[in-house]
Amino acid sequence: MEEINANAFVPYSDTLQELYITQMSSLKSLNKDVFRHLPHIQTVTISQVPNMRVLPNHLFSPANHLKVLRVIHTGLENIPAFKALGNNFIMHMVDFESNKIKCLKKNSVRVRTEQFLLAYNKISRVEEWAFNGSEIGKLSFRGNRELTDLSPDAFRGLTSLRDLDLSETSITYLPTVGLEGLEMLRLTDTYTLKIIPSIHDLKSLQKAELTYSFHCCAFKYPARHDPARHAMHEKYLATVKEMCEGNDRTKRFASENFGAIIMEGQPNFLPPLSGEHTFHHNTQPIMVQEGVPFNTQTGYDQNEPGADMGSLGGWADIEAPGPTRSHSDTDEVFHQTSAKIPHSQQQAICGNLTYKRPPVQCYPEPDALNPCEDIMGSDWLRTSVWLVIGTAFLGNTAVLVVLISARIETSVPRFLMCHLAFADLCMALYLLLLAVTDLRSTGVYFNYAFDWQRGSGCQVAGFMTVFASQLSIFTLSLLTIERWFAIRHALYTNRVDLTLAGKVMLVGWAYALLLAALPLFGVSSYSSTSICLPMDTHDTLSVAYILYLLAFTGVAFVLICCCYTQIYLSLGYETRHPTGEGTVARKMTLLVGTNFACWAPIAFFSLTAVAGYPLIDVTRSKILLVFFYPINSCANPYLYAIMTAQYRKDLIQLLARYGLCTKCAQEYKMVYSQPGKSSTLSHLPTPLLHQDSIQTAEVAV
Repeated sequence: MEEINANAFVPYSDTLQELYITQMSSLKSLNKDVFRHLPHIQTVTISQVPNMRVLPNHLFSPANHLKVLRVIHTGLENIPAFKALGNNFIMHMVDFESNKIKCLKKNSVRVRTEQFLLAYNKISRVEEWAFNGSEIGKLSFRGNRELTDLSPDAFRGLTSLRDLDLSETSITYLPTVGLEGLEMLRLTDTYTLKIIPSIHDLKSLQKAELTYSFHCCAFKYPARHDPARHAMHEKYLATVKEMCEGNDRTKRFASENFGAIIMEGQPNFLPPLSGEHTFHHNTQPIMVQEGVPFNTQTGYDQNEPGADMGSLGGWADIEAPGPTRSHSDTDEVFHQTSAKIPHSQQQAICGNLTYKRPPVQCYPEPDALNPCEDIMGSDWLRTSVWLVIGTAFLGNTAVLVVLISARIETSVPRFLMCHLAFADLCMALYLLLLAVTDLRSTGVYFNYAFDWQRGSGCQVAGFMTVFASQLSIFTLSLLTIERWFAIRHALYTNRVDLTLAGKVMLVGWAYALLLAALPLFGVSSYSSTSICLPMDTHDTLSVAYILYLLAFTGVAFVLICCCYTQIYLSLGYETRHPTGEGTVARKMTLLVGTNFACWAPIAFFSLTAVAGYPLIDVTRSKILLVFFYPINSCANPYLYAIMTAQYRKDLIQLLARYGLCTKCAQEYKMVYSQPGKSSTLSHLPTPLLHQDSIQTAEVAV
């Protein structure tokens, strides 16, 4: 069947109440008069009709008792025009889900229904006044992934809207005109929405399901979220308070019209105290209830959105009895209509004009991973991170400059130290990115959270810290193994050379780059927290990724401990004599201790969090981030290079080239040219060992 003609259902005109047209793959059209002879029809469902692309305008208009209209899973590309649909009483549902509708044009929808569903279409644009003249309780655009163009006046002319669903869309802006009475807002999986409107523009909002927790922070701290809008709101309160504190005539006026505000951009008038209780600007009344026109004869305009006590934003805890828009107790209802406040209550309102609005129930709530705080949660931490950054930058830059500039043959330890210093310098850059962003967003981080966490900044910072930590751990392990091999097998001729070290480090770079890139491709995520660490555990693969990072770090730490223990034990009694044993032990303990202090707290708290029993939140973990996580980056250049005699010699020689410290350079040259003072002594891969130990090892060779 390709078409249903006008007389198809005439034999059932006296009894037919429900009609289902479904699973008709060949059906293309319905005659425009097909429902004209069905006065009792209440439910019409058209589903799984893929070839139906157009419905005639005013097709359903004669159906005066229609309560449910569903046109789903068809090829429909445009919503047909409705005429007086739902005028007799409020419809229960109008459902156009899972079609191919592409655009809602101006004045394209005019219905009175409890639910109007446009989910999972191909809507990309909603023009201004698209729902002009409609009364809709719940409106859903869920699943329209192509929806990017939502006009600022898209909901203008729409009344009674209390539930709006824009989840799984691509909107970047949420208009507030027409949403004054909105109670429920759904915006889950809408990753493109950067800024949420001020809570002062959503005066009736009670519950919000959002994509980002930092948008909930905006509802919690409206003054920090939108200072200009909050100032306007405070101005409104001050104006009403001023009127309430005036003479009796002013108090009465304020009590009767306590929704009045001075609109943004309008002169700051106070209403006249004689004649009509209105005031004008360019002959247009500007007495409004935060955007709702005020009728000087009957009160708030009942044809405008939010024109009821439920939309007054909680200014007074007064019940506003009045007729509902429903004709039957069993029908769905909209908000209650406005009712004049009895004169006996007016003075009470003016005398108790306080903002009693309950907090919005907002999800996802700020939690341990994403609290409503700055990147650096406190001033002392903000100061401390700059000290850590300075220490790491100074030490690693000094090591790189001296080692690269030295005019001696590059040895394996020097080669590895350059890689280690570069990795630790990348860790310092990560902290620098966090610190700079924190300075820019201090006090209002949730306004910057979208650009930072979802933008390239957090991705770069996260990539840098994982790359730096993995390359540093890999290089430290290789450096330790090289030292262990050089001392334990000092007589072995096939020692590690630069060619082999270069090949191994190439593998290390590839390994570090791969692990750092995985969160960019969906394995965990750098955007889950403000500090850009891969802490997302939404799936098994992400958990496995985090566990692997911790396991690799643990294995490397055990390896370093074992190697240094064997190095110490391999030293003979002559080397570990009483005057030198303490020095050697202390330096080795310092090497192992800094690694333990860096990795152990991070590993412990990370494992408990992955296991589902987090013992620390992000606020406290930032202490670990500043004081423990970068310990190696700060300590490595000093422990492995700057504190060694060879580094001091190279530094003096470098300075001497530029005319500085020439006397010291001559003294170093004389010392190292003396018999028994081989110039290669300090190139042995144990720069932190006591000089006596080095000489003993030299003699043994």
